[in-house]
Amino acid sequence: MDILQVLNNLRLLVVDDDADTLELIRFIFEQHNAQVSSTVSTTEAFRVIRLWKPDILISDIAMPIEDGCSFIRKVRSLKQQEGQIPAIALTALAAQEKLALNGGFSTYMVKPFNPDDLVKLVANLALQKSFTLSPAAYD
Repeated sequence: MDILQVLNNLRLLVVDDDADTLELIRFIFEQHNAQVSSTVSTTEAFRVIRLWKPDILISDIAMPIEDGCSFIRKVRSLKQQEGQIPAIALTALAAQEKLALNGGFSTYMVKPFNPDDLVKLVANLALQKSFTLSPAAYD
């Protein structure tokens, strides 16, 4: 399966307090036919997770009202399927990598990021998720 197939109609939720980052990520993934919901608020993001059920979450770590690590802990406390959403931490500080992984993120990407690298990372997480959830994976 190629990247275009994996990203086609993938539901991606992006949480970042920087509007430029949100727009960039939205643009990148809409070019690959993904469905993107973006917000600057973890409160709104939590609501989106409950109602829209995204396939992948991308969240900044350093946000003013609630940081990404606190947010991902709340997400992980949700019932099984909602709480197990693959999540990528965006961080401007390489030192936050361990914090992100220990906090509950699946992986991380350091800002500024290469768009192609982010696309590959999201596609890989989506593939892992589809193999984990697919009944065919158990045959």
